[in-house]
Amino acid sequence: MRNEEFIRIRLVEESQKLLDGQFYFPTFSLVSQGIETLGAFIDKKPLAAKAQSKKRFHLAIQQLFAIEYKQLNDDHWLYKQLRCNLSHMCSTGAFITLCARKQNKEQHLDLIEGKRLFIIEDFVEDFHKACFQVINLLEKGELRQKAMALNEIDTHKP
Repeated sequence: MRNEEFIRIRLVEESQKLLDGQFYFPTFSLVSQGIETLGAFIDKKPLAAKAQSKKRFHLAIQQLFAIEYKQLNDDHWLYKQLRCNLSHMCSTGAFITLCARKQNKEQHLDLIEGKRLFIIEDFVEDFHKACFQVINLLEKGELRQKAMALNEIDTHKP
């Protein structure tokens, strides 16, 4: 599977399916990990390079996301509060509130009572834009294909 196919299927389509099914927490988790994955596709190292998590997350935020995200990642705040906590604790840090659009009248990334608001639909939309930027770079040959070890879930029934 080519890198752009992986991004389209595993990151874009699967995050959209989770969102459509209203599996909000798994969607937040996939997207927060997916940001790091996008960073792995745009850096110069092999995908399996060790100890690159923070660097790759930061790189993706800096190159693929709007200024609001870049500002939130000063001193790696977004990486720590969102990505690390979701990956290791299945919850965000104390300074983030997660919600769906229908649950809130505030704006995505607003600061409310000392907590940053993440609206899942907006977060996924921004993530998909970042994914398509990387897909475009791969398709134009501006990024090189990286070797991937892919495992699929066996869906064959006995």
